[in-house]
Amino acid sequence: MDLKKLHLHWGACKRGRKIHKSYSLARAYRQDGKNRRENVLKLGKLTEEEAEQWRRLLQAAKNPGASDTDVAVVDNYAYLDIAVLLETWNFWELSNVFDEGKQKERTIPVSAIAAILAINRCVDPASKSRTTEWFKKTALPFLLNIPSEELNPSRMFRELACIEERKDAIALHLCKKMQEYYPEAMRAFFYDLSSTTFSGSQCLLMSWGHCKEGYENHIVLALIVNTKGFPLYWEVLEGGTADATTISWLLDSLKEKLPISIPTMVFDRGMVSDDNLSLLEESKIKYISAMDKNQIEEITNLDFMQFKNMTEDAALMDQRSDFIKLDRITYCKEVRLLGNRRYILCFNTQLFKDQRKAREEQLVKFESFLEEQNRELLLAQKDRGLDATKDKFNAWLRKANLQGFIQVQLEETYVPKKTKNMLKAIRTYRAKRILDEEKKLTVGKLDGFWLLVTNHTEKDGDRFIQDTKSVVQPYRDKVIIESSFRDIKSFIEIAPVYVWKPEHVRAHYTICVLAHLMDRTLTMRLHQNPGNETSEVISHERLYDELAECKLNRIRTPQRQKIYKLTEPKTKHKELLKRVEMSYLVGDGALASMNLGAKS
Repeated sequence: MDLKKLHLHWGACKRGRKIHKSYSLARAYRQDGKNRRENVLKLGKLTEEEAEQWRRLLQAAKNPGASDTDVAVVDNYAYLDIAVLLETWNFWELSNVFDEGKQKERTIPVSAIAAILAINRCVDPASKSRTTEWFKKTALPFLLNIPSEELNPSRMFRELACIEERKDAIALHLCKKMQEYYPEAMRAFFYDLSSTTFSGSQCLLMSWGHCKEGYENHIVLALIVNTKGFPLYWEVLEGGTADATTISWLLDSLKEKLPISIPTMVFDRGMVSDDNLSLLEESKIKYISAMDKNQIEEITNLDFMQFKNMTEDAALMDQRSDFIKLDRITYCKEVRLLGNRRYILCFNTQLFKDQRKAREEQLVKFESFLEEQNRELLLAQKDRGLDATKDKFNAWLRKANLQGFIQVQLEETYVPKKTKNMLKAIRTYRAKRILDEEKKLTVGKLDGFWLLVTNHTEKDGDRFIQDTKSVVQPYRDKVIIESSFRDIKSFIEIAPVYVWKPEHVRAHYTICVLAHLMDRTLTMRLHQNPGNETSEVISHERLYDELAECKLNRIRTPQRQKIYKLTEPKTKHKELLKRVEMSYLVGDGALASMNLGAKS
């Protein structure tokens, strides 16, 4: 950019009673006999002092003695995605949770460390030692007024314990804020546990055993979210903690630490036991959950053989007057009221199709396994035992839940093996699959069905106060907490976890939960405020990708002045900011709110 050919141009616009000037560097030229102007670099709003600096700079550039008349962007920092997340942190007033009274000797507040770590989790998960380098490449030093050289890995690790000390205070704060901002979302809580694998051998919370990822070293995260998917309580438990053993602990924790009456608890069938349900009933807490599949027939007293010939379109359900059709794919039937427990039988056509499809896929896999084993049996070098061979096939069938209608018939055969002095016959077997179609239909008679249990048993006359739909819908909505776990695991990058002390591991999870809170807040706003040009942007990941294009740029001038400008936002960036209710982040005052000396 040759400043010799440029001049400072400004235009004015009236907003209300105020007149605003917007400046740009422009180049004048003639075309077709007319004077024309090209705006080369938009500068936006400038103070009179800044405008005068640019005029002197341009004047100096036209002086033949000037040695360097180029303007160049010499550095840029991640800005708009970072600023949106920081504003979301501020929306929840999370910095207020940390006791700043104990931080007089700290140059960087614990709340700032927590914000930095949580924002990093959202956009660029890194180990604590690498977060400081990421921090320097963002606008956070300017936004938080923290010189980048004051943040180092030792300080980050040192403050993890302080962050974890405030975990219960954070949960209490979030609970109060959610009651203030979204009271309707507190009508039900979704509770679940999920395991996360862990590399290394030093963490005391880690345990080797069976988890959702198989047999691994793992830790368990217990999480409660409300109906909007906002996390409001969480706990890190030792690996190997069984789902069903946590209900009693959960009730004690909620009563002690949250200033609310516990609403309806929604949880998965893995936590259902007679003791747990009785405990909730004694505590006067409402619940909605599901029974194990092997309990459906006993509790309902229904003959499910009538459903064994159900076709893929599930047309049979439309013919049954005893089932209520809740929506396009869901049918329900009140089946039993036993004391304080009410049972609702549900059928979902998509679940039916998925379970049938999964069974057929397992059949195809078994055929491949059978062929592979037959090839190995033909190449046997030693005699094969009948029982050991049969056990191998039966183990595969049990794991795939196919043992109810498939048997493997083993036919004894011999294959030759040449030794040094003679030809020897090796006893082996050839396996053949025998499939019983009638038993296959019987095995699939419960496909698509699930049985809800709840203690919402109050009636007004002969009708339940909580009707069938209002009980079924919250359980179907438990996908909210499942998506929460997916999101937390996706940006946690827990395997490997980069910390191992128990308090540091717990703090790591706390940071990840807070990051999920910010993700969820922004995703909800995107769904509530659909766009035009950006209508396809409905996830926080896509939002961050789009906003990352707008950076804070440091511009070099011939006079070695430090001039900072934001990348000119496009229409899509402005629309996205409007959708998440933060249009002001690229407004005239955006730069004025930053301490642009914090990097130096």
